Amino acid sequence: MFKSNLSHYILGYSLSFLLGCLLCNFLFIYFDISMVLSSSLIGLVGSFVFFKNKEIQAAIYCGSFAGMTDPHLFYSWEELIIISITGGMILFYLRKRLIGLGGKLGAVAFSSLFALLLYREIF
Repeated sequence: MFKSNLSHYILGYSLSFLLGCLLCNFLFIYFDISMVLSSSLIGLVGSFVFFKNKEIQAAIYCGSFAGMTDPHLFYSWEELIIISITGGMILFYLRKRLIGLGGKLGAVAFSSLFALLLYREIF
């Protein structure tokens, strides 16, 4: 990933998360591929394209988990960016934690979507 400071790490995680989320929704909407299959395709392609960086692979796959939600959930780009930044921050915080435990990527995707729902209730 980036060898710089904290903001570069979070930006890299967030952009990778956003890429996975957008691609999963794109495959579902425009090519009529099921959500599960599109998420697995994104994970497969992401693992080949970024074969040297496991952190980006995980962020893209986690973003595809978040992208498996209903496309009508995202009302605007602002909300999609909130999901991605939240997911990137959570992934950054948990990158050295919960190693070897299954479900970390799904829990991060759920947490970022839950943060969007809380954001909607507050604002």
